[in-house]
Amino acid sequence: MGETKKKIGEILIAHGYITQATLDEAVDYQKKYGGNITQYLIAYNRIKEEDLARCLSIQYNYPYIPLRAYEIPNSVIHLVPSHIAEKYWLVPIDRIEKILTVVMANPLDEEAIKTVEKLTGCTVQPFIGMLSDIVKAIERYYGISIENVELTKGKKAAPLFVYNKTYAGMERRRSIRIDTMIQIHFPFQKEYKTSVTKNVGMHGFLFESQNILPVDSYVVMEFSLPKEFSPYPIAAVVQVIRAIPLPNKKFDIASRLINIPKEDADKIMRYGIAMSRASEEENRDAK
Repeated sequence: MGETKKKIGEILIAHGYITQATLDEAVDYQKKYGGNITQYLIAYNRIKEEDLARCLSIQYNYPYIPLRAYEIPNSVIHLVPSHIAEKYWLVPIDRIEKILTVVMANPLDEEAIKTVEKLTGCTVQPFIGMLSDIVKAIERYYGISIENVELTKGKKAAPLFVYNKTYAGMERRRSIRIDTMIQIHFPFQKEYKTSVTKNVGMHGFLFESQNILPVDSYVVMEFSLPKEFSPYPIAAVVQVIRAIPLPNKKFDIASRLINIPKEDADKIMRYGIAMSRASEEENRDAK
């Protein structure tokens, strides 16, 4: 009975996949920046997905399901909203009466299980799945695209942005992420910080910061555009999705737009498109 109460970090140590020092490092990172331990361990190449799945499968006798070869009925997918699937990295695959089978990257995540049970009115039966398989299943069945960025050369971080990819016409254009520099301002520990975006989209943007911002935290941002695009600073509420350490001791901060007037979001995109076109023309002229 006591064995089943072990946390993932303790189990990984017991099976020789990580050391106590590595676990302490992951816990310290979680306390400072948010997120969860297993995603940190995978993103920073401390463990392999296969090792995590194998460890949990042996310890708890959870079956493993290769999602890439599994067909999930729409009636089951619709039981769990896409933002819940993406937040907890899980996918519902089958329902028999009041039992809902869910493939999870972390089947020990009690918060995730309780959230799904409350939403669906079903008892969750957790199965193990690898994060990469779950990401692909979310893309396939929810019709969304998950963008990855390089953590270091040759390594991939956990997903940053999630946005609809089923747009057409102008709506499709709005889903594009544009490389452009826009000055932004935001409060941090009683100070006002200034940075610039690296890329922007209708659903999120990436910027570099001297300070780490806690994952899942909400921040009020101000965008400063030229007066011909906006005569006043544009305010928006954003959610920090991921913070990635850079070699220059700064951080790439990926954020999701939570609250911004549509007309202001359009102004940001129009400016980004205009700057992108100007850059393309400048490059052509240089050739």
